[in-house]
Amino acid sequence: MPRRSWRPAAAGPSIAHVYTESPHYLGVLVQMCEALNSSNERWEGYVKAVGILQRTVGARLAPSFLLDGSGDRAVLVTDEEQRAILGERWPWIPASVHVRDPWVDPQGWPVAARDNLASEGWQVLPAEFKAWFGDTGVVVQVHADGRHLGAVLMSFDQEFELDQVRAEFLAAAGHILGRAIHSGILARRLQELGALRERRLLADELHVDLAQQVAALGLHAGAMRLDFEEDDRPRLAADIAALTDMVMTLKVTLRHQMLALRTDPLGATDCCMGAVRAQVRAFEQLAPVQVVIECPDPDAAAAVPLDVTAQLTRVLQEALSNAHIHSMASRVVVRVLASDTRVRLEIEDCGRGFDPEAVPDTRLGMVIMKERMAQVGGQLTVQSSSGRGTVVIAEAPFGQPEGWIALTERIGTFT
Repeated sequence: MPRRSWRPAAAGPSIAHVYTESPHYLGVLVQMCEALNSSNERWEGYVKAVGILQRTVGARLAPSFLLDGSGDRAVLVTDEEQRAILGERWPWIPASVHVRDPWVDPQGWPVAARDNLASEGWQVLPAEFKAWFGDTGVVVQVHADGRHLGAVLMSFDQEFELDQVRAEFLAAAGHILGRAIHSGILARRLQELGALRERRLLADELHVDLAQQVAALGLHAGAMRLDFEEDDRPRLAADIAALTDMVMTLKVTLRHQMLALRTDPLGATDCCMGAVRAQVRAFEQLAPVQVVIECPDPDAAAAVPLDVTAQLTRVLQEALSNAHIHSMASRVVVRVLASDTRVRLEIEDCGRGFDPEAVPDTRLGMVIMKERMAQVGGQLTVQSSSGRGTVVIAEAPFGQPEGWIALTERIGTFT
């Protein structure tokens, strides 16, 4: 266990103590939360938040070293200025040397180097590392949900007094940073799981759709054989024309489905509008159809969860394909209407329309779209009539987005 020159609370860090003893520190924690929420870039907000922490305590350097997926090493995460100071020697550090007693505290307390200079953990550190970290350095634990995720290594030009209030503050700051990283890890795992499920669903859809079209080709070939045997040349010519149309439809379907297997809109972006734009761009490469995207509130759309975004994107893909293949539309409008708790996707085309009640049960495209929305607690409706175009409406609820500014939720384990 780490040695300390101050006495930690038996119950662990308490943010309530920070509230009482130093309101200024509370304001800094709020600023860090705002910085973490200020950017869609994975690490930009994190680096900003650490910069606020560094300036608050007056540290000369404050690079973060965060554990990678293997847990074998901690990777450097910092701004370009500090990278230049550290040089090329420290892109990462081995976990076996640095992520060990006394530098890891199970309760999340910061650890001061000066209190542990006699420990084996200090003795085994490389001399070059000690040269920039110094014996006045402080290790701020980056942690969440009982997991050690890395540390912010703070180096000072002069003595830094790590008393109880400062320790409480640094522990709370480390927890906020850890929650940010932990949330990102969960989001990526959800994305990976969603991608696997999507490919499985898409494979099922591809099999069903192709099976139906190939079966239709087989029936049509049988009809052609009868016309040939009866030497009905006019009907045979009509059969050939119809067969050509069926083959062309099959080719278009294959192109759409194969593109969906090759590309994953959620792999390129974490936001709903990014996925929608990616899907529209892919569609426009295949079809001579003008697509207009409308989104009155991009901020609300950015809060749509990944699982909901995944299903909406696939519904959009199916609706665009139908607008091209069946509706023969020349223009489509895609609307994303989001609030704090719901999202509504509308795909409106100017095509020839159809009677939704007349669609046979064997056409599974509509059924699959409805099942997709049902998976996320949503629903799908279709408004159409002959000669008046079609509007596909997909709606789904989602929980109140968890904002970084909700400070008491982020650091509730410290109360």
